[in-house]
Amino acid sequence: MLTEGLFGANDNTGAWDRVPYLFFLLYGFLIALDGRFEAALRRGRHLALATALPASLVLIFWAGAIDESGGELMNGSQTGWSALQGLTGWLWIVAIFGYASAIVGGRSRRSSEGAPSRSRWSRVERYANEAVLPFYVLHLPVIVGAAWIIVRWHAPILAKYLALVIVSFAATLALYEYLVRRFRVMRFLFGMKRTPPSAPAGATFGDHPSAARTTRTGTSSASITRRVTPPASARARPPR
Repeated sequence: MLTEGLFGANDNTGAWDRVPYLFFLLYGFLIALDGRFEAALRRGRHLALATALPASLVLIFWAGAIDESGGELMNGSQTGWSALQGLTGWLWIVAIFGYASAIVGGRSRRSSEGAPSRSRWSRVERYANEAVLPFYVLHLPVIVGAAWIIVRWHAPILAKYLALVIVSFAATLALYEYLVRRFRVMRFLFGMKRTPPSAPAGATFGDHPSAARTTRTGTSSASITRRVTPPASARARPPR
């Protein structure tokens, strides 16, 4: 927020000055280095979300109240805009990382306690985790292409914003699914691992490997134990 307020906006970087990008990058390394930062994000996630929502609405209505060309935002004549933009961006990062950490931490605790996993959420989680890097690489050109069309609409800025979010997300997801994820060459070019082995029939992404082996062989450790362990009557019978 401080760097945005000091350096202002830049029309070559989407109305963000270049300096804040460096701070976001460094904060990412710091959060990954020490678990206490991640714990702080979890504790502050509710407050961050409750503050980010109204701050975003203020930015949207503020942008709609000025000229449609956006010149006042780019030249820094709107006092406080850049600082509020930087604060809002950081609040969203805290909220997103905080809730993500809470969800993953809760799943890890349930798994360690032996609780059954929710297969549907496991599939979504695995799919999203694999799509992170390709989605990041693809999203910017998609947003620029969609915005080039949407900004020409004769519609309120809020409608344009919502349309841009929905269209760009759907288009990026479609490009990833149909042009990247299913082809080995594209997976390699986008820094993804090779195609994971297909799960056996009846197994889900959330199942433990031992459960997958049980499904494939049609037996389990409990059934094997029952077959090899003699009944109690046989064990109690004295030798002749």
